[in-house]
Amino acid sequence: MSEKENTEITADDFTLVKLDDKSSEVIDTPKYSYWKSVARSFFSNKITVAMLILIVVILLMSFIQPLFSGYDLMNVDNINNLDARYNWPDAKYWFGTDQDGKSLFDAIWAGAKTSISISVISTIITTVIGVVIGSFWGSSKAMDRIMLEIYNVFSNIPMLLIVMVLSYTLGAGFWNLILAMTLTTWLGTAYFIRVQVMIRRDQEYNIASRTLGTSTWRMITRNILPYLTSVIVTNVSSLLPAFIGTEVFLSFLGVGLGQDVPSLGRLISDYSPYMSSYPYLFWLPVIVLSLITISLYLVGQNLADASDPRTHM
Repeated sequence: MSEKENTEITADDFTLVKLDDKSSEVIDTPKYSYWKSVARSFFSNKITVAMLILIVVILLMSFIQPLFSGYDLMNVDNINNLDARYNWPDAKYWFGTDQDGKSLFDAIWAGAKTSISISVISTIITTVIGVVIGSFWGSSKAMDRIMLEIYNVFSNIPMLLIVMVLSYTLGAGFWNLILAMTLTTWLGTAYFIRVQVMIRRDQEYNIASRTLGTSTWRMITRNILPYLTSVIVTNVSSLLPAFIGTEVFLSFLGVGLGQDVPSLGRLISDYSPYMSSYPYLFWLPVIVLSLITISLYLVGQNLADASDPRTHM
């Protein structure tokens, strides 16, 4: 052996370190923020960012542009002006003009404002009612027996049929259509949340919490709903385009909104006879509608994935 290896280690070779009580309490791990992790995961997807930018542009155009255009569906001042009618898209009329000489560009964004407003309001109402009732539905066995019977009745009736009957009964109108679309739709969301709550209510930590006397409301809001964030976002991402599709379908049939309320469904219905002669009148509203529904769905689904804690591991 070498001389270095035979050297004995003595106490003088060590340096005494004083005990620091404050340092011993510090957790030497990187800080974790759930929402920062969600944002990091969400914005890391380039397609999601592109769709989000598209949504922002569409929303700005839908809610700001009509304020300056002053578009009125019932205004036909240019109908006798032949030069203003059936102009194909050009520098002056970006989306062309229709049979009344009205700008299709103005009409599309006024219609998009109505369609998006109906979809967002209906989604908020459906989600809030569905989540609240679904949470208690899944936590109470007595309530479960009653609600299951109600759900079984309405789930076997086509939703569109219910909405059409209610629309005819309530009459045409913006808020009447929202009421018709949300009056029973929340049942589907409530049942969806009920299943998720039942999966989590009998887990060990919830059983222990219930044994200690924790109230049902506190268990739902503290122990269950925070873990359902991604599930709720997934449901919302499905409801938004679904409500837009329902509004478009009903407007195409002439049901729901009044004659003086523009919407994308109304435009598609009014311009469908011109699909061959003036295709821009039909296809441009369809393209805008497709961009809205696809972008909302993709952003919602990616947000749901990003908000799932299992993706942060």
